[in-house]
Amino acid sequence: MRNSRVNDERIVSQRRKIQSDAFQILVYCLLISILIQQFIMNAPFAQFAVEFFCLIGIGIYITIRHLSDGVDISQSHSNKRLVLNSIVSGGICVSLMVFLAGERNVWNLILIFVAFTIVYFLAHFVLRNINKRRQKQIDDELGSDENIDE
Repeated sequence: MRNSRVNDERIVSQRRKIQSDAFQILVYCLLISILIQQFIMNAPFAQFAVEFFCLIGIGIYITIRHLSDGVDISQSHSNKRLVLNSIVSGGICVSLMVFLAGERNVWNLILIFVAFTIVYFLAHFVLRNINKRRQKQIDDELGSDENIDE
């Protein structure tokens, strides 16, 4: 006899996937809204400040939850790959400043590139190490549970 309140794992999984997809769409809509208001409509920051802080808050919340749950947020564990990602991200940031904000001062662009690359590298380096430490802690806890069962 099947109870209608008991959910099939597949249904629960699909429901979570749909909610996750909807969340991602909402985040992209917030980002597009901010970019349009900032660069196309030349709106003052006060007009889209709530959307901006919601977007930043969502990113911080997701990162903290991943770190606290021990979910691997870094896809690469090599410093070489991290440096490459930092440089590419710095280049993308400078490109956005040139095309969207119309920045043409070369020294400002160089400073933005260097600052963004360094901040990106340090932030991801620290987060990766915190995540590794948390995963090791979880592995140790699971290993000690297995030793108790034996």
